Amino acid sequence: MMTRKKLASRKIALIGAGKIGKLAALLLGKKYDVTVYDINEDRARETASAVCEYGQLDVNHAENLRAALDGKEFVISCCPYFCNEKIALAARDLGLGYSDLSEDIGSGMIIEQIASSATTSFVPHCGLAPGFTQIIANHMVQLYDPATSVAIRVGAIPENPTNALKYNLTWSTDGLINEYGNPCEVLLNGQLRQVQPLEGYERLIIGDVEYEAFNTSGGLGTLARSLTGKVKDLSYKTLRYLGHRDLMKFLMVDLQLNEYRGILKQILESAVPTTHQDRVVILISVVGKAGGSLSENTYTKIIPHGEIDGLHWTAIQIATASSLASVVDLCLQGKISKKGFIRQEEIDFKAFSESQYGSVFR
Repeated sequence: MMTRKKLASRKIALIGAGKIGKLAALLLGKKYDVTVYDINEDRARETASAVCEYGQLDVNHAENLRAALDGKEFVISCCPYFCNEKIALAARDLGLGYSDLSEDIGSGMIIEQIASSATTSFVPHCGLAPGFTQIIANHMVQLYDPATSVAIRVGAIPENPTNALKYNLTWSTDGLINEYGNPCEVLLNGQLRQVQPLEGYERLIIGDVEYEAFNTSGGLGTLARSLTGKVKDLSYKTLRYLGHRDLMKFLMVDLQLNEYRGILKQILESAVPTTHQDRVVILISVVGKAGGSLSENTYTKIIPHGEIDGLHWTAIQIATASSLASVVDLCLQGKISKKGFIRQEEIDFKAFSESQYGSVFR
């Protein structure tokens, strides 16, 4: 492992030197002593830049994983969701705090089981959706007595779409396929249900642009369970430009590529270009009784791509890494003090948005 000058005494291991990990390392590395690990040492070195230490690590080697985490206070998984169980187990056994970016429902439930015997804070789903959207939606629900419906609509989309899909790859392809292919949790008439992805089609206008929205999996994190019995209807849908849903449904349902995800991933990554010119669009609507009258409150935000420290970052990098860094910072500052499993909606919105990393969401 290469060593660079340490900037702080609080030691964090960040595993996964991908797109989100790279910005999270930059943000947190200025304040904390961060070591970036990746199976590819060159990628770890590049992500670590001048503010972090770095090392090569394969999380499938349990002894090496535990050796890397020894002496750390907190571990962040920026790895694919299927790596998180191994990292969480090691974190629990070594007494480290834990966070991840996963939107996968199944792996999140495994983390919850692991966290039940943890002596530290375990906060999965620390991204944008799930993540920040749970925090703000739950905050908005508390303003009503009672809230009746909650609609969360989020999209990471290209600024200038040019292909038939009107889409560019901006983050994990595995995560994207999961969202489009797995069952989706909702609340319908107060009951926790599962609905099909790519269904529930609707169209809406945000900032003079018309979008389509449809069911996708994982965006609610644990919010549906938390709000069961408290709101009547709750849904999460992904925003895209008009026409995208029908083409993806053709690929995943009509051609049955949801059953052959390796092939679908290869097709998407070989045919759909990436972009650094994107935007994150967020619309959260809560309807309920306030002062005896039915009213609606909405939160809208468009986060653009831009520069941080002289480097260009995509909108999805900025939104996701900022949300992650804010939660980790709150944990290390003692502003999230609960031990064991912590749901995103348990995090105080005021503390989150007022942290040095949460300003992007104000």
